[in-house]
Amino acid sequence: MDTRGGRLSLVRGGAAQEFTVILRNGNSADHRHLLVAFQMEVLVGEPGDRPGSGPGFLLERFDPASGAWRPAELRVANDTRPLSLYTGGGPLAREAVRVERYRLRATAGGPTGSTPVVVSFVDTDTDREAAAHVLLGHSTG
Repeated sequence: MDTRGGRLSLVRGGAAQEFTVILRNGNSADHRHLLVAFQMEVLVGEPGDRPGSGPGFLLERFDPASGAWRPAELRVANDTRPLSLYTGGGPLAREAVRVERYRLRATAGGPTGSTPVVVSFVDTDTDREAAAHVLLGHSTG
């Protein structure tokens, strides 16, 4: 995972911040459907903060084939989504490397606060995590 400053510091209604996820398959097996999944807990602001009135965040993935940013799923919830509910993902051959670019923006009506973004790597063929999840530091003001 790579981002400027090692974390995302968003401003409601402000510019999106980009980050990169690098997938390296050092395993002895190919992955046919490896999905990068994102989740964060509901933000709880500081005393005096206004509660959010909109969807909160917009996550997008860069599509190199079209050169455009496309919506990506960011689950905002305080529970864990069962791995069997994830679908999709792309191939990652044994010893291969795949780089994915994302950007996250806080909407003008969204909440403020701080919580890490949990980035999981789900093999949707086996309903298991292919690697340990990582945390991306995040705050929205």
